[in-house]
Amino acid sequence: MAVASSSSGRIPQGEVIMEFADGGQYIRNKLENAVIELERRRIEKSEGLKASRALEALEVAPADAAKEEHMAFIVRELGISKAQAEAALREEKDVVKALLKLTAP
Repeated sequence: MAVASSSSGRIPQGEVIMEFADGGQYIRNKLENAVIELERRRIEKSEGLKASRALEALEVAPADAAKEEHMAFIVRELGISKAQAEAALREEKDVVKALLKLTAP
């Protein structure tokens, strides 16, 4: 694969914005890419913080804890066994639908 080179034999780089006395330089496309990457990371971090704050505000419980609460509610309200409540919840996957199924004539 042939690589394009300038008349000096060096591989051309992006537009040089500033050169320093020690030989360092800012190259436009590398600088832009670095700034874009930093901005992307900042946005991802802020989005993650927003999501975690929203979950904390909602006080979201793990699914297992919610299932146990639903099962205890059904057992307490309908006076049925824990096994029956668990079977209804597993089948319907929703506490309201499980209640409707268990109370249907």
